[in-house]
Amino acid sequence: MEKILFISPSTLDRKSLILTLVVCVVPTLGLGWLFYRNLATNHVLALILGITAAMFLLIFVLGGIITPYKYILTNYEFIIKRHFKDIVIPLENIKIIRLMTADDKQGMLRTFGAEGCFGSWGYFQSARHKKLIVFARRYDNRTIIVTDRKKYVIAPDDLQLIEAVAQQIGQTEADIRAMDVPAKQWRERLPAAIVVGTLVILFISSIGAIRDTVVEINDERLIIKGSYGLSVPLPEIEHIDTVSNLPNLRRVNGYGLAGTLRGYCKLSDGTRVKVFLKTKHKPYILIHSKNIKEPIYLNFRDRQKTINLYHHLNSK
Repeated sequence: MEKILFISPSTLDRKSLILTLVVCVVPTLGLGWLFYRNLATNHVLALILGITAAMFLLIFVLGGIITPYKYILTNYEFIIKRHFKDIVIPLENIKIIRLMTADDKQGMLRTFGAEGCFGSWGYFQSARHKKLIVFARRYDNRTIIVTDRKKYVIAPDDLQLIEAVAQQIGQTEADIRAMDVPAKQWRERLPAAIVVGTLVILFISSIGAIRDTVVEINDERLIIKGSYGLSVPLPEIEHIDTVSNLPNLRRVNGYGLAGTLRGYCKLSDGTRVKVFLKTKHKPYILIHSKNIKEPIYLNFRDRQKTINLYHHLNSK
């Protein structure tokens, strides 16, 4: 008859909790908020943000499902309890159970799984072990279980579990010989490369929103460079003025970041305008052109630079 001999919970230690918040929760909420803010104005950026937020959310959910919440020792089996599917190891298959040493952890890398979200889960390798199957919510109390065919890493809250299992399997010596040569490590670097690549794309997308507008004037044209840029023949400019206050602007397509507004907006009466604005830096230049149906709002961070542009356009 099967009898439960020992139960140890498996909870997050402080390091696991902080890493879960930093690695999964904060990025998911932050990217989700940015996705919502850009959904109606910049569809490409919103798509990138939405996919990235979904990836972080998926990792968070998988971490909660796959990592164990307790370990159970019976007189026949050792059970790793999970919300997804329990892992049952017959005691007769367990050869050694002991705390991991510094040698076991040296050069430890993830080959497939997750690190930092509800602890660690998936396949890992180290200089000493070619393959480790890790199901550990904690970063302390890391324990290795060696069976006939596999090696597991767990992290019980109660270390007496190790002694209880060792007694059941008749273990008298906690020793393990060096095993295996590590496998290739490219899979460890792939998730990090994806995250870094996504962040680089977001950074490049944000540069155009943050930097000052580049404007050139020659004898024939006013040229506004960069995203949403345009070229306006000087003879087609019907009216140019400076304003001290902006109307109520609602973005319909463009950037809106850190006091920068660039792209297309609508006024409260439905009029569509094109903007190249630093909204916190007065004054603003308003340009009406004959063949461009949207009025143009334009300014720079430097007030004097805005005034100089206004006078230069008037002189042309």
